[in-house]
Amino acid sequence: MRALVVCGPTAAGKSQLADGLAEALSEAWGGWAPTLVVDSMQVYEEIPVTTNQGRDRPAELVGISSVEEEWTVARHKDRAESLIAGLEEGSPFVLDAGTGMYLNAIVLGIPLAPKVSLSVREEALRASSGAVNQRRAAREEELKIEGVPERGSVWAGWPMYGASFVYLRPPRDRLDLRIAERSASIKRDGEEEGRTLLALDPNPSVRQAIGPKEMMMVASGAIPAVEAQEHLAARTRRLARRQMRWFDKLMRTLPDTTQKTVVETEDDSRIEHVMHDIMRSWV
Repeated sequence: MRALVVCGPTAAGKSQLADGLAEALSEAWGGWAPTLVVDSMQVYEEIPVTTNQGRDRPAELVGISSVEEEWTVARHKDRAESLIAGLEEGSPFVLDAGTGMYLNAIVLGIPLAPKVSLSVREEALRASSGAVNQRRAAREEELKIEGVPERGSVWAGWPMYGASFVYLRPPRDRLDLRIAERSASIKRDGEEEGRTLLALDPNPSVRQAIGPKEMMMVASGAIPAVEAQEHLAARTRRLARRQMRWFDKLMRTLPDTTQKTVVETEDDSRIEHVMHDIMRSWV
């Protein structure tokens, strides 16, 4: 079996390209080539609008967990590996990836540290108080307290599943425009999901997530919808920059023998050319 990875920042057009490639691979293979979504928020079933779950064909790892449950990179890795193991021998599949750490865990096979208790987490936070990057420092303290061996770099693994990569990296001005359009769409259609979340007990990640957080604030009357849209766009732009830094590094650290293509334009002819080259090398 072989994996085709489509990665990039939010609003880059990953889902459309991933679905198109999966459909083409299905036709070439003569069977169903599935798409596995590698995204930390699209797993939640109650928030399809605010996490942009709409796509052209069915995909795995979308809407499979309640917002009241905690989803983790380890759970995502385990579920993805189980799905991949169940594929017919030789079957191609597509990974539609927006969450970098989840992708590294699945494709590079990096070992994951165990979850720690609340008391350990609080102790680690106290010990790391004042650190420049407290989140990273606290995680290091957690592992020390638990006695977990050094895991090594999350970039050090060798690509599994014969993976090839397509990295969508649109120009910043075009990406910002698409983010603005998506933020307006969530503001228009997502308030009902905000009300749904207020009636539930979402986990902390969902409460702070881009989209769900703003729609909960609108539904509760804390801020007007227009202000929520502005917050959404600003937070999404920052997220996109972080995602690009992650995938930039991934492209640099992958072995030279790995097939990888970086697409820095939204020109349809360029996308079609990339798809043609990929299909020619796969069939």
